[in-house]
Amino acid sequence: MKIKEIDRTANMAWSPAAQHPIYLAAGTAAQQLDATFSTSAALEIYTLNLADPGLGMDLAGSIPSDHRFHKLAWGAHGMTSPETSSGLLVGGGDNGNVFIWNPAKLLKKENPVVCTLDKHVGAVAALDFNPFQKNLLASGASDSEIYIWDLNNPTNPMTPGAKSQPSDDVSCIAWNQQVQHILASTFIARCVVWDLRKNDPIIKISDSMSRIKCKMVAWHPEVATQMCIASEDDHTPVVQLWDLRFATSPLKVLENHQRGILSMAWCPQDPDLLLTCGKDNRILCWNPNSSVQGGEVVYELPTSNQWSFDVQWCPRNPAVLSSASFDGHISVYSLMGGEQPVQQVDKISDSFPTSDPFLSTPLQQAAAQKQVVIALKKPPKWLRRPVGASFGFGGKLVTFENPKPTNPQQPIQHLVNISQVVTETDLLARSSQLESALTHSQFAEFCALKIANSNDTIEENVWNFMKVNFESDPRSKFLQLLGYDQNELTRKVSAITGAEVDIADTEGGLDASELVRRMSLLGADDSSGDKLLASQGGSASPSVTESQVMHLTYRMIFR
Repeated sequence: MKIKEIDRTANMAWSPAAQHPIYLAAGTAAQQLDATFSTSAALEIYTLNLADPGLGMDLAGSIPSDHRFHKLAWGAHGMTSPETSSGLLVGGGDNGNVFIWNPAKLLKKENPVVCTLDKHVGAVAALDFNPFQKNLLASGASDSEIYIWDLNNPTNPMTPGAKSQPSDDVSCIAWNQQVQHILASTFIARCVVWDLRKNDPIIKISDSMSRIKCKMVAWHPEVATQMCIASEDDHTPVVQLWDLRFATSPLKVLENHQRGILSMAWCPQDPDLLLTCGKDNRILCWNPNSSVQGGEVVYELPTSNQWSFDVQWCPRNPAVLSSASFDGHISVYSLMGGEQPVQQVDKISDSFPTSDPFLSTPLQQAAAQKQVVIALKKPPKWLRRPVGASFGFGGKLVTFENPKPTNPQQPIQHLVNISQVVTETDLLARSSQLESALTHSQFAEFCALKIANSNDTIEENVWNFMKVNFESDPRSKFLQLLGYDQNELTRKVSAITGAEVDIADTEGGLDASELVRRMSLLGADDSSGDKLLASQGGSASPSVTESQVMHLTYRMIFR
């Protein structure tokens, strides 16, 4: 959706990706007049402030110009130097001039002019910086002129080879995004690919069957041999996807525009997003790698009633793009949604007021119709995770990755890997022993293993008490662990009561009621008890209760 707007009929260029904050340069467009028929020209730099809720953009710097511009390009050459910390801004003029400015000085309100190159003889409509060697600038003009400038020494430019015949205007020029010495240029009926190492064209692409008029060329951001060519012809308003390995015919043709295409831009961060604008007042975003017949439109931007003659992606923020239209507006859009309130102004009708209340301009008629906008169907590449990992229970690790396609025309196989991560081998072994014991109900054996591997007495006693719970006679075993000896207790009872007790009969445990009965023999009416107590120096005592017997027994146990 539209987030910013500049009221200028101008060519534009975004600041390099390394530049912060983000700037947008606007140079008055050549061969175009606004509603006021102004003949002045200027180069202006605006600041992109997405935190500002308004549609306007702040003017950061401006310089008047005696020339209008066919093309602007902003490169990163010299950004490591304090003098040119914002790179270099280049503009192509009417009379074969190439103007170079220092944006850092323009922002400081100083004289930004670096130099003017005047080797061309016609209007310079094509400019592009080499993405690998920032000091190399390619320019194209009329009469098939192409120059390669070294900005460290721009006095003697080189040519990629002999002029392409027949002589024609160079409408677009583009460096390969993967191979630094490959350059493409477009003429009306053909696209020529140059190899700077050989100073010679290596291939000429033309489609005589469809009779397209080549307007723009754009290289695939990741595949070195693929490019898109846009046609300006109203009869064949198509985008052709070519692979130089099979240059006999295009791999794919994108057909959705109704009239000729004026500009094209391939997103550097996502090869699945290709922008085009045409004479049908539409700005379309394609997925050139889709297998849909005729091309898949993944997004359509809302536009005005005038043609857009230029579209560009923001190098630093890939979700932001811009378009320049003939109605005097540079619009900035966001693919992520959101929209500022827009109030459209018809400058033509304002310049020629009329008293006829029934006369409505096309802009007013279009305002009454709500425009339907196609939204993105999937997130762009810069929002997708290239890799990911997550730990699960039991030391499981789940990982995935999004590999780069070797062939964009074939589907990518996405794999999810599940692996076992072991960091504590001893802990894993003990865990396996416990799991095996629980599975096979070997509780006593597991406790015995723990007793054998105990390092101190406390740990051994704990596992002994746990082991007793899983044995056949846990009660007697608990008493043994507490220090209770049945045989010793039986001897003491026998010595006190004078009764003969068979130790073998008490191995299963002495019944409490039987013990009370025997202890009651110590009562006052029992003469044998009196004699026994008298012989021990005691006296007869009253009848003994069961609680007293138990108390006496525990005292004997823990004496």
